[in-house]
Amino acid sequence: MPYLALYRKYRPRNFAQIVGQRHVTQTLANAVKAGRIAHAYLFCGPRGTGKTSTARALAMALNCERGPTPEPCGECEICRRIVAGSALDVIEIDAASNRGIDEIRELRERVGLAAADARTKIYIIDEVHMLTGEAFNAFLKTLEEPPRHVVFVLATTEPHRVLPTILSRCQRFDFHRVGTKDIEAELSEIARKEQVSVDEKAVAMLAQAADGSVRDALTLFDQAIAYAEGEVTPEVVTEILGGIDFALVADLAETLIRRDVSGALALLDRVVAEGKDLRQLVGHLLGHYRNLLVLSVDRRGAEALSLPEEAVGRVGEQAKRLSADEITRALDLLAETDRELRFSSQPRLLVELAAIRICRGPAAAAPAAAAPLSAEEIAEPAAAEAPEPAVAEAAEAPEEGEAAGLAEIKRRWDEVLADLRKARQASLSAILREAVPVALEGEALTLAFNHQFHHDHLAKDEKRRESAAEAITRVFGRKVTIKCQMTPEGERARGAAHPKRVQDALSAFPGSEVDE
Repeated sequence: MPYLALYRKYRPRNFAQIVGQRHVTQTLANAVKAGRIAHAYLFCGPRGTGKTSTARALAMALNCERGPTPEPCGECEICRRIVAGSALDVIEIDAASNRGIDEIRELRERVGLAAADARTKIYIIDEVHMLTGEAFNAFLKTLEEPPRHVVFVLATTEPHRVLPTILSRCQRFDFHRVGTKDIEAELSEIARKEQVSVDEKAVAMLAQAADGSVRDALTLFDQAIAYAEGEVTPEVVTEILGGIDFALVADLAETLIRRDVSGALALLDRVVAEGKDLRQLVGHLLGHYRNLLVLSVDRRGAEALSLPEEAVGRVGEQAKRLSADEITRALDLLAETDRELRFSSQPRLLVELAAIRICRGPAAAAPAAAAPLSAEEIAEPAAAEAPEPAVAEAAEAPEEGEAAGLAEIKRRWDEVLADLRKARQASLSAILREAVPVALEGEALTLAFNHQFHHDHLAKDEKRRESAAEAITRVFGRKVTIKCQMTPEGERARGAAHPKRVQDALSAFPGSEVDE
């Protein structure tokens, strides 16, 4: 016999075996007992939480030879066919690949046919949100008044994309992410049945990494069993998760809490050099900051963290040094970075930008929304050098039309960022988020930066400047060229943060520092 993956081997076969969704399974079981089955259900929720398994369990409950019963035998012919996926009257349709009006018309024609060998015909339409608008409309009448022997179960991870007219004709059940304790219990039970030796800490790590998905947990467990030579240990789990363990995540969080930009960038450099997945790192860091938030608002919430005792101690120590607002801001930045990483060709830059923004604190959260710099502030000489005459002159006495144009660009700067994200240029959007438009002279738009890191990524890359200019043209309908400068505040900060190794070199050898 070919090997059967754990998530398939241990797929639930009745309502009682479905993990962590009692609010759904109890309602359906009672409905089966009372004979109050609706003609259409909508199962919503994250992947791997039991939507399709519950639909199959409902099909077995309605069609078991001993039923209808909330506890199907699993042994009769129809039960075995449903488990094997070969029952003629339990039709599973993937809406992602059958999303057009022609497929729905074909479904409508088949719905009226009598069941072949079952009591009730079940249509399970997975990822139903992928249907086109025309297909939804064609499906509407059939869904509203199907034949008495037909039940529809629609499943989706994105219920907001389902038409309201469809939603209103279904009984809706929302599946929740499964709790880590429930997943741990499921993994331990399967380990016992499979006669696999597994460390309790490894089970906790797998459950946490699964992020509420039982299927993901079983897939990771399968991988860990294959990788391990004997017992599944925490070290084995760390390896299959990409070598990102609690200590690494906690160390990175520590640099962010201390606002140690150079330490954070050095640690990220090590992560990249070791070939670790940056998106996975951001996911782990999101989980870490979630734990910090739990402990910051409730010091007694340690039992909700699903972490080893020694790890809880370090999380608690870090949580004491942060306010809930600081943690929430970091979570927002990390969540935004996680979304943008899906489309970015420069993941390292995005993560580095997020780290810098977290280190710089609330003032860095939205520079475009901050009070605009005055002409006097822009024209103010930096500590080490005088401003370029052209920039200062433009700042002191801009043409009336240019002043109005600059004001509009400042006011609608977020639209430029959104345009770049839509064009899948998330890293450039992240850089420009740190920019403030400060001068407009003819076609030349000057952007000021508080941080050298962001300034250099734009100033030294002509292609990026051209892409930024194109986005501004798309939004405002005017051609511009981009010039970059540091704000006076940024120049002073740069001087204060002059690298010690450069200072030491200048002390040891005669000469002076020059630009690259």
